[in-house]
Amino acid sequence: MLLAQRKKKAMGKVQILAVLTMDGCHSSELYGKAYEDLRLDRCDIDKIRENALYHVTPDYSISMLDEWRKDNTNICYLAEATPDNSDYINGLLRMRVVDEIILYTVPFISGTGRHFFKSALPEARWTLSSQKSYSNGVYRSIYTRMETMK
Repeated sequence: MLLAQRKKKAMGKVQILAVLTMDGCHSSELYGKAYEDLRLDRCDIDKIRENALYHVTPDYSISMLDEWRKDNTNICYLAEATPDNSDYINGLLRMRVVDEIILYTVPFISGTGRHFFKSALPEARWTLSSQKSYSNGVYRSIYTRMETMK
């Protein structure tokens, strides 16, 4: 095997899936309203869930998740952001375990919800790898993490 091929080892991928308002919030009321009014089931959100082999919850240790994603596999781990697990999701970001962020932006402003991104996150560069708009006004952006910043 060539050296370049050995260096390019397959790795698992940790994804975050978040449905947010235009002001960057997610709240308990958002999910019911978004699914009913906006028909998020028509926005490929179920395909993203189906592509993940594991659905990550706060029961997963962040350090173990980091080790698993470094294994020689192509396994996809999906953590879906909710108001109840936002501290865990931000912990994944702080520990630089996340490889991809999938943001669904719904066309309304919460005004009172909890902000998805918390303070004290490390500086990181992300590249927009995909974007799609849907006829219901929902917009999906997929960001992939670039090399860790020094």
